[in-house]
Amino acid sequence: IQALLATSLFDVTLSTGKALPASLWKKAATQISEIIDTLVSDAMLRLSEDDEVDENWDVKEIEADKDEKSKREGDDEKKETKVVYVNGNLFSFVKRLSSQFLQSLSDLNEHDAAYVTRLADETSLVKIIAKCGDYYQSIKKEDFLVKVKLLQLSHTYYIPQEKYDVFKPQKEDSKGYLMKSKPLFSEETSEVYNLCMYLYHAEGPRTKTTALLSHVYFYSIHNRFMEARNLLLMSHLQDVIHNADIHSRILYNRTLAQLGLCAFRNGYYGASLDCLSELYTYPNRIKELLAQGVTSTRYHERNLEKEKLERMREYPYHMHMNLDMLEAVNLISAMFAEVPNLAKHGKRKVISRSFRKQYDHHKKQAFTGPPESTRHLIMSASDSLACGDWEACYKNICQLRMWSLMPHADDVKENLKKQVQQSSLQVYLLVYGPQYCSIDMKQLCTMFDMSEKDVHKVASRMMLRTELLGAWDQPSGCIIMHNEELSRLQQTALGYADKVAQYVEMNERLLDLRSSYYKNQDLRSKDQKGHDRGTRTYNKPKAYSRRGQMSRTSRY
Repeated sequence: IQALLATSLFDVTLSTGKALPASLWKKAATQISEIIDTLVSDAMLRLSEDDEVDENWDVKEIEADKDEKSKREGDDEKKETKVVYVNGNLFSFVKRLSSQFLQSLSDLNEHDAAYVTRLADETSLVKIIAKCGDYYQSIKKEDFLVKVKLLQLSHTYYIPQEKYDVFKPQKEDSKGYLMKSKPLFSEETSEVYNLCMYLYHAEGPRTKTTALLSHVYFYSIHNRFMEARNLLLMSHLQDVIHNADIHSRILYNRTLAQLGLCAFRNGYYGASLDCLSELYTYPNRIKELLAQGVTSTRYHERNLEKEKLERMREYPYHMHMNLDMLEAVNLISAMFAEVPNLAKHGKRKVISRSFRKQYDHHKKQAFTGPPESTRHLIMSASDSLACGDWEACYKNICQLRMWSLMPHADDVKENLKKQVQQSSLQVYLLVYGPQYCSIDMKQLCTMFDMSEKDVHKVASRMMLRTELLGAWDQPSGCIIMHNEELSRLQQTALGYADKVAQYVEMNERLLDLRSSYYKNQDLRSKDQKGHDRGTRTYNKPKAYSRRGQMSRTSRY
């Protein structure tokens, strides 16, 4: 009766295609919880949800089996009690309860108070899923237990918990911001950690992929960048993700975006650029890549069927990432790499194409008004950084709207200020260094508000990379510049070397594409013919060839 009541509640809105109302959803949740309690209390009662019983089972067949077993065992032995099966599937009930909850969230206005009220019901949903998992574990049904664990993970991996956050600034006598020194899998386990460790031992690549990406996502939102990065790189998932299904690829994009934000918060700006530049290769499709809506197209025809599929894959609003923050983090990380690169190489070498395109457009404008949007603020900050004015650059960055949404904003700003000062010093030495015969370290410390230790570190690194032609004079504390102008032949040779490096990189990319193409062709032929095309002469038995025999004997 309880199973029939639960089914009837779900069938109320079946014909309309709308989500179940909140009142009926709560009744269905209560009904499913009672079903689980009944199954746990009576071990001889089960639902016919797998192959233990045929779909067309009957009570008479069960009684007949009892009689046959009792005859075989003898009259002296006691009759064994038979498990009674009731028609129904517990996992389908829980799965449908979860899908109805997510559909109801998508139907509500995300800025309304009703959305927050409805979101509070997720706690009871997670408890029911956990209770269902405990039941399947007690009766040792591994297949359904894996599905339930995966469903529970999808409702818990994105929730930040303060006790697992490891973002802590160092003391004043040290530099930078470091995380706690913990191994890849720390001793402090969480619910997400336990779920992922169980799913790693399950069968099926999709299950393991989802568990791994959820684990990396969980580490990223808690500022465990090193652990998240190592876990993702050890899996080599980035090499095979293009062969995965669409939902796994969307989760991979979201994990990569969250990992880039985590790297930015911890001060790893190069790693942040590496993570986000892949997503911003096509900046107009960032919403579709993260399953956060559909980008409105003005000059292209709309594909209604494709938009409908994108809407169906869209995540609920409380799981969305702020796109303005993502764009700001990507542009700031690219600014720290591109502005010194422009001062050193000019326009020959490109690191971030999206940043370079917007920066070139900004420089071509005849008149630029006061910056207001995120892009204009970062482009103005880039102009200040290119001139070595770190104060104006930092002021423009602090005016961004993302700081009200970023966790640990004050500590991140302080870390960002140090990076702006170091990048400004680097650009200043690259642009104006050849104009000096010697540069006083104290003067640089005053100009960029840095300690002598930091100035010495930046200048020495540039000397080792041959970016700064000079040497330290320790008694006077100055940098003695070696101003040697390149001859025309040397400039031409450097340009020729850059062109050769570009051609080598292009050839390597083409070679990788060709090798992967032929590798896939070999795998396909191996599946079709049963052996590898490249080694077929060794796998096949050699046949007699009269022509070959004649050619051998003719030599003698």
